[in-house]
Amino acid sequence: MGMVQPAPETKADEAFDPGWTEPSSALEGGLFSYLENEPLWLAHELTTLDPAAIAELNAGESVDTLEKVARLERWLSALKARIVHRVGTSMTERARSGVEHRLASMNAVSETACVLNIPEGTAGFLLNESTALVEDFPPSLEALDSGMITYQHAQVIIRESTGIPAEERAGYEESLLKVAPDLTRPQLAVRARRLRETMCPKAAAERRTKAEADRAVWLEPAPDGMAYLGAFLGAENAVAMFDRLTRAARAAQGPNEARTLAQLRADALAGLVIQDNPSLQENGILSGIRPQVLVTVPVLSLLRESGMPGDLEGYGPIPASVARKLAANAPSLLRLLTDPVDSAVLDVGRRRYRVPTDLKTYLRVRDKTCRYPGCNRSAATADLDHTIPWEDGGSTGPGNLACLCPKHHRMKHEAGWSVRQHPGGVLAWTSPTGRNYSTRPEDPPAAMPSDTGQSWASAGASGQGSGRTPGPAWRPPLPEHPPPF
Repeated sequence: MGMVQPAPETKADEAFDPGWTEPSSALEGGLFSYLENEPLWLAHELTTLDPAAIAELNAGESVDTLEKVARLERWLSALKARIVHRVGTSMTERARSGVEHRLASMNAVSETACVLNIPEGTAGFLLNESTALVEDFPPSLEALDSGMITYQHAQVIIRESTGIPAEERAGYEESLLKVAPDLTRPQLAVRARRLRETMCPKAAAERRTKAEADRAVWLEPAPDGMAYLGAFLGAENAVAMFDRLTRAARAAQGPNEARTLAQLRADALAGLVIQDNPSLQENGILSGIRPQVLVTVPVLSLLRESGMPGDLEGYGPIPASVARKLAANAPSLLRLLTDPVDSAVLDVGRRRYRVPTDLKTYLRVRDKTCRYPGCNRSAATADLDHTIPWEDGGSTGPGNLACLCPKHHRMKHEAGWSVRQHPGGVLAWTSPTGRNYSTRPEDPPAAMPSDTGQSWASAGASGQGSGRTPGPAWRPPLPEHPPPF
């Protein structure tokens, strides 16, 4: 791993720290100490750069500087891949059984997600990619290290190699590395797929079978009361579905129809999925959201005396007007928190282990998601965990309960994590490596000043209709480009 050489002088040089000298290449104190105390020359220069010096760069200098920054970014990506791979191997190398190895692997994903502040699914992909680069595609890692390719190029080479035998992988990789520096990520992906199909035509059916196992639908919240609904499914089904939506949208067009074709497609999808009815009327669409939806509505917004937003479980804040329409379809209202009118039981202390229904609903609204660091799985399908176990004297109350998805519920008890609960539902986690992380619930949605009386109520449908339970709030989209796709 060579040192980055000092950059040539530019107008920005006068903003650099003249008293700092390039560190030696020796790692007497080890890699950790080196990176912590003696950053590379270019990294140091960039972190001490006076922003005013950037404004003095002319067009040519600014482009040249951007190229150098991109070069550093690629080198850091290679270094990051090596270190992420080591995080995984360092935690699993002492596992003595398959169970210990699985728990250690889960810890590696969790620690990576927490340190980088990314979802666990993303951290899992990063660990897999880093392992592939270090162990299976070292030429690609070296190309990334030298700045020949970007990390996105390396991702394409890895992901499109599925089905290629190990003995043919080197030829596949070599062919792509020759052209990758001159191609964008999408262009390289097309080349890689064509090369793979040429090299392994008989494996196409097997790859399709494996890919079908990953079919899914997911939700990603977007600003302004909107959301992305994505799907990963067979190409023939996707094309057929899009064709049907297009035909429905075109049939609705006319001289008096102001909506665009894209808007009509979206309305047709909502009408068909929610109601199984081609009607595109807004009231008809909203009336389909009765089963298994929890909507938190400020009571004054419900009475049209306030415009405070509501909260849709699995999404977040929604306009008061939309919340009122959803609440109108709910079979009942359930008051939560402190309300002298309601007899909801929120704490049973040591009287029993089982959590009462009202307290379950309260915790579901309070936590919204699994309370493990970095987890976004919906609280609707989570377990209720006693922070201090019942058998150790823990009570059944909101100050000793939190929502944990089954995976992280198990990790809390078996993978070496510990947790304490502080007032306000704050959870203080300690990982097996001794690092500390905290998760805290949001304030009550659309909470109002205490002198306004009852601050919020929850409108929800319970068990009517299909009886299905809500799925995860959302999952990261599979496409590599951010929506819209």
